[in-house]
Amino acid sequence: MNIDLISTPLMRALMEETISFHEVMNAFNIRTHILFNLPPSVLGFTYVSRRGNYHLLLNGNVNYRTQVEVFLHEIHHILNDMPKISYFIGLDMEYIELEEAADRVAETVLEYLASSQFL
Repeated sequence: MNIDLISTPLMRALMEETISFHEVMNAFNIRTHILFNLPPSVLGFTYVSRRGNYHLLLNGNVNYRTQVEVFLHEIHHILNDMPKISYFIGLDMEYIELEEAADRVAETVLEYLASSQFL
């Protein structure tokens, strides 16, 4: 499987750690939020605001590794799916190919990061 996510400018900037996480995310118009009032069935989601900013929301009640995996899953959507799909991806769409592809990429990148001692 080709993992283009790792070679993106966004992921390279995050892994280099030369500037802070929030500065990198802001440079790419991505606002990250950790919420503690989401139900356990919702690990995270992403939407685009009227101003064109991406908002990536993560469930703060799950462990760090799960948050990282969900973060990678949502970044895949931001970089690959959302520019092509103009409508909101529903919370009940977890079994369609779009979601399965994002899951595969997130799992593979997470394994790579763990083996490279980034986690």
